[in-house]
Amino acid sequence: MEFRPLSQRATGAIIALVAVAVLDVVAVWADWARYDLLGRIVNGGSYTLAEATTSDNRQSAIALLQILALIFGAFFFIRWFLQAYRNVDALGGTRDFTEKWAGWAWFVPILSLWRPKQIANEIWRASDPDRPDQAPSKSTPLWGVLALWWACWIVSNFISQIGARMAFHNDTADGLRHSTAAYLIGDAIDIAAAVLAIVVILRITARQEERAAKRALSVAA
Repeated sequence: MEFRPLSQRATGAIIALVAVAVLDVVAVWADWARYDLLGRIVNGGSYTLAEATTSDNRQSAIALLQILALIFGAFFFIRWFLQAYRNVDALGGTRDFTEKWAGWAWFVPILSLWRPKQIANEIWRASDPDRPDQAPSKSTPLWGVLALWWACWIVSNFISQIGARMAFHNDTADGLRHSTAAYLIGDAIDIAAAVLAIVVILRITARQEERAAKRALSVAA
């Protein structure tokens, strides 16, 4: 299989993830403002109906934009991720899973908690530029940022789901305040996840292109 550079797909994924991170920053600000408002309501502080209505509308608008950004980001990230996994063969590695898993693994319940990370590990090891003529080894150390990125992604989603459940089952001011706190934490961690995903994209893209170039020189020699 022919190696295909990742630069173009990486650019699209990075732009999408920057949009996700920016919206998360806006969401954190809105979450904090809503948390403060609900605190005043719970504690008998001063607030206006207009302030509460504005908060509700703002949260709904930001939530919609975040969903759209997530779809947009997921499409471009998985597009990059899929090609990175396809390149494993061209880089002299072997895959434990079919290339389709690099896409579908993100959407399969339960399995999505670890299968994409397994594939990311394979991509990382197969992209080693220091030993371009050697087959990747499963004993090759993994980059710590991969684990940190994955942990942030999982934790962010888990906490945001908790916030959604809390909001759905308890619509009192106190219940909404607790769900808003969960959203705030989830959005803050998602900022880290998006930034780390960008770092992962840049690093793996550079590693693959460097390994491919060294392998080409070796063949030419």
